[in-house]
This record gives sequence, structure tokens and C-alpha cells, in this order.
Amino acid sequence: MVGNVSWALGFKVFTILYGVGLIGAILLPSREPADESARGPRPRVETPGPAPTYSPAAKMVTTSSEPLTRAVLEGIYFDVVRATGQGEQLQVELRAYNTGSDRNIVSGRVKGILRPAVFAAVFDDEGRRWSADQVRIGNTASTPGFLPESRLISGVPVTMVLTFQRIAANAGMLEIRTISRLELPIVVGNEHDSAGSEQPTVLVFSRIPVVSH
Repeated sequence: MVGNVSWALGFKVFTILYGVGLIGAILLPSREPADESARGPRPRVETPGPAPTYSPAAKMVTTSSEPLTRAVLEGIYFDVVRATGQGEQLQVELRAYNTGSDRNIVSGRVKGILRPAVFAAVFDDEGRRWSADQVRIGNTASTPGFLPESRLISGVPVTMVLTFQRIAANAGMLEIRTISRLELPIVVGNEHDSAGSEQPTVLVFSRIPVVSH
């Protein structure tokens, strides 16, 4: 009799525990597996890219398309007045205006064995280069291998003319329609010293239109 009671009590306890466990399994959320490989593929999250910026190079191209016709060296203003072409000859006219004391200048560097002459040069859009055959400052003109000094009086504008020969032409018209770059080497002396022995400073002008006759 006692054995039957004990067996019946045990069966009831087992039934109660089994029911509690079944209810808990239904109500409680299941645990995710610890192993990352057991998880399914995660959705790709797109990260926003950097904000668009304006390239400085693009701005440089825009500004460089404008003519650059003035340069200043030690208080002397050099302005490109015009560029004209006729046949195979190109002439570039500039005006020099000295705001300082009276000084001598040389357009280039005196020719020598160890120091070859440096002349003005022009370039076209294709990169072709031509050197000046003559430089005239006021009434003083250079000759082959000789660059004379010219006196700039304070407050008095002086005309400079650069002459280029044998420029590429087609049907009597210069092929170069715009001077992409003009390089003008200048040596400036002081009030008492000569300018011929100094190292020149290269002044740069750009985008100069050429008028052909």
C-alpha cells in the first residue's frame, strides 16, 4: 500500500516538473549561438561617402585663362602693351615705369664663355619656344651677343620692344595667336652700380593675344 502511494506521488511530481519546463521553454526566448559563424549573413550597412569638394586645380585653370600682363620688380612696373605679328616676325611691346631712384637695367644676361646670354622667350599653347632676336629699351637696342644697359629715370615711362624672327607662319599669318607664356629676364642695378654682373630675375606674363597684320 505504501509502495503504491509513493509511486503515485512521484509520478505527480514528475508531471508537474515536466509541465513547468514545457511552459518555460515556450515563454522564455531562445539563446543565440555564441559562435559568430552560426549566425546568418548580416545586412550590409552603407556608410556615407565624403562630402564633394572643389578641386584647387580647376580654380587654377580658370584663373590662368585670364591674361597676366603686369609684373613688378624692385619698384619697377613692367606692363605688356600689345603683341603684333607680321609675316614671320612677332613684336611684343612693354612699358617700364620706375617708381624708385634712377637705375640701370639689362634685359637678359651678358654673354660669356661660362655665362651664356639669356634672352626673352615666348611659348605657344603647344609648348613651342622662340627666343628674342633683339631687345630695345628706349633708344638702346641689343645686338647679337651684346645686351646694353639702359637707364630708367624715376617717374618716366620707357618703351621696351622684344622682336622675334622666324616665327611659324601660314599664308603670311603667324600660327601663334596667343602667347601662352612670355619670359622676360631682367637685371636691375642700384643707383651707383652696374646691372650687368647680376643674376637676372625672370618675369613671367601669360595669355597675351597676338594681333596679325
